[in-house]
Amino acid sequence: MDPHTGALAWLAQGSAANLLDRLVDRALEGPPLSPAWPRPGRAPAGTVEIAVRHHATAKGRTPVILTLQEDRGDTHTVFSAVLGHTTRVALPDGGYFGAAMVVDPDGRRLRGIGWSRLTVTARRTSPCVISSRRPTAPVMLQLGLRKADGTPLFRL
Repeated sequence: MDPHTGALAWLAQGSAANLLDRLVDRALEGPPLSPAWPRPGRAPAGTVEIAVRHHATAKGRTPVILTLQEDRGDTHTVFSAVLGHTTRVALPDGGYFGAAMVVDPDGRRLRGIGWSRLTVTARRTSPCVISSRRPTAPVMLQLGLRKADGTPLFRL
């Protein structure tokens, strides 16, 4: 597996189905809360503004599941967003890998998947745009987007 897909594979592990349902519900309920990074950094934090774009036009509030992972660490976090909206996250400065999954509001059909590297500089705001594309079955298998019983986490 490509080392850059770790953030997506991490989401698929454990109770991904329950987490997915909660994240989709949270994205559809209203304006998202400011996401929090799991641990404080040693250096002053910077801000990253993440926007997710999709190749096809989406109607209404389309939920997006964002996953952030440190480049040289094992700290991850996952949070919900809305397609086309900008999400601001305060992070310790450093390099990160961001992954986005665009899902139907019913939460069971994966419409898009994309990832990007991002660099956060202390006391600055860094923009990041993640472009998503329609996933294929081989990509889904490579990422391990399956439930514990082996069934697919999403329909294509």
